[in-house]
Amino acid sequence: MAIFQWLTVVSHSLRITSFNALRLLHTLLLGLLLFTSIGLCPINQAFADNRLIILVRHAEKADAPAGDPTLSDDGHARALALVSALQRTQISQLIATQYQRTQQTLLPMSTERHLPITVVAAEKPLEAHIQQIVEQVHAVKGNSLIAGHSNTVPLIIKALGGPEIPTIAEDDYSQLFLLSIHDGQPASLISTRYGHE
Repeated sequence: MAIFQWLTVVSHSLRITSFNALRLLHTLLLGLLLFTSIGLCPINQAFADNRLIILVRHAEKADAPAGDPTLSDDGHARALALVSALQRTQISQLIATQYQRTQQTLLPMSTERHLPITVVAAEKPLEAHIQQIVEQVHAVKGNSLIAGHSNTVPLIIKALGGPEIPTIAEDDYSQLFLLSIHDGQPASLISTRYGHE
């Protein structure tokens, strides 16, 4: 009640005599008060800390070189399809391993979004590599896109609080995992497909 009285005094001091003008002033100031209180509300911080982790296995690889193959033509097409599949999704960082096939999977996205590709080397023991990925995800605010390998993607999902998923088949390149991380709540996982199967 005191707020409305104060607003009325302010409006009279400004010589606002129209009822509509007074109503407008009340609405604007109450709106400002509401947005200020929302900004100070602790729940707002929880929303700011939510993030989406997108995980894919690297796209189709060529036969050579044997130790570190590049993407095949199908793989390059899938890398482009990833950009289309995520065109409405904000992404803050791209994470790949030292292998060409993971970096090339993210290269079109890197070019499109002007984001560098952060390389986290896949070294043994594998648990240490997974932990480094988790640390890199949490080091940057916002959503992350990770291109991993058939044996690392399930482990990364689990390490980030997601459920266990079945092993990715050697000839399966189209799975797209969306892991939502919420502070103080269990992570949720959606599995979908992208590109040509």
